Amino acid sequence: MKNISTILGLFLGGTAVAYAAPNDPYLHAKNFNAPASTLQIDLAVDAVNDSIDIFNMRESEGITDKSAGDYQGFHLSAKYDLNPQWSIEGAYWHRSIDYSQDTNKIQSALLAARFTPELNLKKNDALSFRTSIWGNTADTLTKSTPTTVNQRTFQQVNVEDPQDFQVQFDGIFSRKLDVMNQLNAFASIGYSKVEVSNLYLQAMQQGCLMNVNINSSNQYSGNLAQPCTKGGITLTNLQISGNANEFGLDVQQDLNYESYYAGLGGSWNWRYKQFESQIAYQYQRLWRDKIDDRISNFGNAAIKDNHTLGAKFSYDFTPHITGFMQGEIYQNNFVGNIPFLYNGVTASRLDKRYGLASLGLNIRMF
Repeated sequence: MKNISTILGLFLGGTAVAYAAPNDPYLHAKNFNAPASTLQIDLAVDAVNDSIDIFNMRESEGITDKSAGDYQGFHLSAKYDLNPQWSIEGAYWHRSIDYSQDTNKIQSALLAARFTPELNLKKNDALSFRTSIWGNTADTLTKSTPTTVNQRTFQQVNVEDPQDFQVQFDGIFSRKLDVMNQLNAFASIGYSKVEVSNLYLQAMQQGCLMNVNINSSNQYSGNLAQPCTKGGITLTNLQISGNANEFGLDVQQDLNYESYYAGLGGSWNWRYKQFESQIAYQYQRLWRDKIDDRISNFGNAAIKDNHTLGAKFSYDFTPHITGFMQGEIYQNNFVGNIPFLYNGVTASRLDKRYGLASLGLNIRMF
């Protein structure tokens, strides 16, 4: 278990956009002071590197590799109002995260429907409900430098087809205080499922460096990664097979799991003419099936929650185009944001702060 979590945890390391569901901290039922439109589209670039890490989070978290966790990506999102009660949302994130000599690419997507009931509320109040499905996927996560787990060293690790899928329900309330100020609050509940298909390792077995494939049934097979000398004889062909418990791994229990989560958050919007700011906070709590007990049994502390702080600053260049800058800080890295990265070994590495900066445009039509 600890082995698996180290494997995935080593793909992280610095300062990142990901949320429990994307953009959750900034949720509002209605932006009373912003220009109204039927269709809104966001286009933004997202990045993290040593220059953007102005708070030196990597250094304060004890991370010496200044490139660990460098992030380059972009996201596109759109919201369309079908009528005053119903709207639909969609979003896509492309993420590229560096670790040492490896670059791993993660794709994320969200689809949501929002309902605003006709209630007898005050004119400065708004309430809406949102149901969304969202998830993350990657073809392969690779770490090609040596990894020591449970006193066992793997020379290279490939995690094949990691993915997660979430269903989430949000209740969102907004209140306009005056012509400049608005408060928002939301509560969320959700279900999550994480799956990984195969692991490919380079590890020492029977005194030789082997290429090892571990399938979803936790059975492994392998062959020589390079010629091996045993008892004065040079071997050029050696086949091995067995149960991955020999490596301290159990794919079904350590990588594939289900969980439930809940969240609370709120934000404050302040607007002056064309300028608007939004300061946001979110708390998320997770209840995972079995995996946290296994993490504790292997001597690590399970991470069962996360805190997110966000700030967004916008300026209306025209009635239809707004530029924005935003940034987030996550108390416990990607926990709850990219669920397939969490397991027994990453639990000891994901308790690090992580942040992300974004720069983009909001385009309003109709």
